[in-house]
Amino acid sequence: MISIVNSSKLKVTPTTLESCIRLFSATSIASSKRTALKKPNVNSLTKHLRPDGLNGRERRDLLKAALKSNKPRSTSNAPYVPVKRRLETISSTLPSILNTRNNPDLVTEEQPSNAKQLAAFLATQTFEDLNLSSETILAAKLALNANNNAVDPKPTEIQALAIPQLLDRRKRHVLVAAETGSGKTLAYLLPVIDMLKADEKRKGNPKRRLDHPRAIILVPTRELVAQVVKSCKQLSHVTKFRAVGLGGRTPRSQVSELLASAPVDILVTTPTTLVSYTKDGTLSLADTRYLIIDEADSLFDAGWGDDCRTIIQRIQDVSAKTGVPEKITIVSATLPRSVHNALDQLFPKMVKITTPSLHKALPNLKQSFVDLQRFQGNRQLALLEVLKKNIKDDKTLVFCNTKKSVEILHKFLQTKNLEALALYKDAPMDRTESLELFSKPKVVDGEEGIVDHNVLISTDIASRGIDTTFVDHVVLYDFPTSVVDYLHRVGRTARAGQTGKATSLIGRKDRMMSDRIRRSIRDGTVMT
Repeated sequence: MISIVNSSKLKVTPTTLESCIRLFSATSIASSKRTALKKPNVNSLTKHLRPDGLNGRERRDLLKAALKSNKPRSTSNAPYVPVKRRLETISSTLPSILNTRNNPDLVTEEQPSNAKQLAAFLATQTFEDLNLSSETILAAKLALNANNNAVDPKPTEIQALAIPQLLDRRKRHVLVAAETGSGKTLAYLLPVIDMLKADEKRKGNPKRRLDHPRAIILVPTRELVAQVVKSCKQLSHVTKFRAVGLGGRTPRSQVSELLASAPVDILVTTPTTLVSYTKDGTLSLADTRYLIIDEADSLFDAGWGDDCRTIIQRIQDVSAKTGVPEKITIVSATLPRSVHNALDQLFPKMVKITTPSLHKALPNLKQSFVDLQRFQGNRQLALLEVLKKNIKDDKTLVFCNTKKSVEILHKFLQTKNLEALALYKDAPMDRTESLELFSKPKVVDGEEGIVDHNVLISTDIASRGIDTTFVDHVVLYDFPTSVVDYLHRVGRTARAGQTGKATSLIGRKDRMMSDRIRRSIRDGTVMT
């Protein structure tokens, strides 16, 4: 370049000089790019992604080490969950409960080191230790013998914790929260029956009257109404009380006959049905002293909240007029923050009774997750493989998110010669009949002319409260939209101390929530 400029023979023009500068600049830029590419870990595309200089494996090892540390993780850095649907640890009043039972050294969630001592203590409890009358104890044992063939049945954890507190009339508002399949129905039925029988023997109490129920149990679905009434009937053989169930579709003439035939001790119904019958004068709450709200997370968070508040207010008004305190019990397997806050506003001095396993994975449940990526996103093919691998399971319950999804899957399985039952709102087969067929034992080889119904496809109708102790395997065909629904669905198996399996089909949109659930299962923490 210098020789060209200094040469006297060549005449330097602006065009020649500009072309030379351009050539030099392009060569230097290309050279600098080649030099930069040779340097390790300085790729222009990923330099801003790893400012710490670590590669993926090193950063993953650091994260694993941080997860294994005992320091609690900050909730501000956790994956986002809508606040109203977020599950959280509920502060229990168990220390005071245990102190009243001469066990001051046993504590609960505040001191996790004694959780094993608490479990060991509860395992030694019998129904005779729970302050129940002899008639109620006999009725409970006969009912458990009929259902579980147990020689000497013992109360579950939540029954041993809750029954003495529910029998205490000074504690007017009580929350009973425990995992699915833990025996919550008996935990609230036995104290109510015991107190109703004690009221009959006490002087000055009003006599039993027609269409004036003395205790009311609110549940969200007709299936739950029938199930709770069935449990009441088993107990009434010994304790002698009358329980009546009113579903939303019970004919008006039949309702009048049921209420006019004899006094009602326990009424099991849905909130909407109860509000309707009290408005038209079919029922009166003048004698109602005991109210139980079962599946409270569903009732307070799914459109029935206003009806429940109306019923609570009416019972409290009657209690204020008569001077007889009411007893309100709230029962649930999951309590999102919105429901928990609503209960705290309604009952500021509520006694809260919970088990250590609340909002956590069930100990006897084997949970597996199948990624649909290897099936090219085809859920139907993935379900067929899951059913084929678990062909020895007697009863399999498949959950879908919508009614349309149930119908499509039901038709698909029919094309594969698999006789399955479908359970959803306005299904061709009655819902009660579908549950009865599904609950029948598997047909023994050699019996001809009998169709086996070992697979039930359902929406969330079957996910809450219904007793499905006989179910061996739960398949989540559509992954649920919240952790609350996940806990209720997988809780249809591994109930009452039995073992079970749950298989979830994971699509691309489900991976974030499934990873969060798997992390909670691995760490044994509350699912959020």
